[in-house]
Amino acid sequence: MNRIPLMSLVATGILATTALLAHSEDLGTKLTDEQITAQVKQELHTNDPTVAPGILVTTRDGVVTLEGFAMTQQDILTALHDAEAVGGVVRVENHLKLG
Repeated sequence: MNRIPLMSLVATGILATTALLAHSEDLGTKLTDEQITAQVKQELHTNDPTVAPGILVTTRDGVVTLEGFAMTQQDILTALHDAEAVGGVVRVENHLKLG
């Protein structure tokens, strides 16, 4: 009798579910602008929690606009990169200023 350990089955299920969620757009499930905005905010907060509160994020038709202030040019570049990394983002409009 061939038995597969329960943990292997669980891990395989988790990986498959994660892959499906990561590629939801490929499956025809389009994210709403509100969902994109929430994911961009989460990404910003996760990667640079000190900069995130100074950034206003809005999304319209998949186009994300970042407004507000950052302390360094690197903070701006990081915020742009974080926003672009979110699934469903068509383009990122940068209106961030140093301040």
